[in-house]
Amino acid sequence: MLHQQEYLKSVDMTGRNWKTILNLRKESGADMYIIRADGNTAIGMGHVMRCLSIADAMVEAGIRPVFMTADRECVSMIEDRDFEVYVLGTDYRDMESELPVIEQYLHTQNRQAGGHSVILVDSYQVTDAYYIGLRQMAKVACLEDMGRSYPVDLLINYNIYGPNLAYDNKITHDTLLGTEYQPLRKEFQQDIDFTVKDKITDAMITTGGSDPFFATKAFTDAFLAEKRLQQEEIRYHIISGPFNTHVEELHQLYDMNPYVEIHEHVTCMKDIMKQCDVIVSATGSTVYEVCALGVPLITFYFAENQKPGAEELQKITDVVNCGNYALNSTETVEKAKESLIRCLVEKSYREILNKEEKRLVDGRGAARIVKALIRLGSTADRQ
Repeated sequence: MLHQQEYLKSVDMTGRNWKTILNLRKESGADMYIIRADGNTAIGMGHVMRCLSIADAMVEAGIRPVFMTADRECVSMIEDRDFEVYVLGTDYRDMESELPVIEQYLHTQNRQAGGHSVILVDSYQVTDAYYIGLRQMAKVACLEDMGRSYPVDLLINYNIYGPNLAYDNKITHDTLLGTEYQPLRKEFQQDIDFTVKDKITDAMITTGGSDPFFATKAFTDAFLAEKRLQQEEIRYHIISGPFNTHVEELHQLYDMNPYVEIHEHVTCMKDIMKQCDVIVSATGSTVYEVCALGVPLITFYFAENQKPGAEELQKITDVVNCGNYALNSTETVEKAKESLIRCLVEKSYREILNKEEKRLVDGRGAARIVKALIRLGSTADRQ
């Protein structure tokens, strides 16, 4: 474990001093690190995207993780980032059924490598029984944002409300809580200059990896129809995620509109965000990326599990939470429109948002998670 010990010494808790380490699995027979996550049209790509951020940080630490997915829906996205994917061939909604498949895989791999495994799980489909079974095979860490204690070795809740939750240490062995563990994409892990301009010329609308309620159209139409916004000739940047089933309709609606630009297959979200003066975003990982940049933000959410994050963000900053679009789309859109108008007329308000947001996230959460995973691996029993 010498390589990993050197790495732990070289990485302070700011995550700044990365030391290049050669492939641990091949050269030292060290731990196998596995990431278990799914992405598809039903659940979106949030789980996979944040796990890819952690995977990138693992590579920086000299570790090449293997991804496990239930099916092939998100395989190409992971393989495009040069990570190995093992497809379990199971139903992502029934995770207990995959335990025998994982056990067989680990038995084969560990026998060949002579090591042991650490598995990071990111899923809303998990059960206590699943984790109990998994811990018989490996050290287990999980990403969790519902406030539920699970029988795992390490529980990570990187959300703004994470420290407010009372996890039971009799069930969960250890925890990492709060935005300092937010695993942003690599492009957001460095200090980035963003200047609040005198005038709003560009705004972004993003609903995440999918848009099940076609909220993009509702927001865009409302903004385009508002006379106070029309006068400024704002250009709206629509982000169409990989599982957006309405993308063709978006093109039919807005391709001829000079004030709308549709972005698909985005490879560098940071560049588009930096163009914009305000971003209207669904609550999720994107919100923390926006905060890292300091672009003035307006939020809304689709699901109840996103509500605590939206409410806590509004509580400790001046960011407006426009509410649950799925329950009250009209009110949510109206609040977003009024918030956008306020951003338009009050530069001082945008300056406040810029400062408040940047204080929340420093972009080094993935590094901190990897440090904890390596420590977890160093405590695993070798068979």
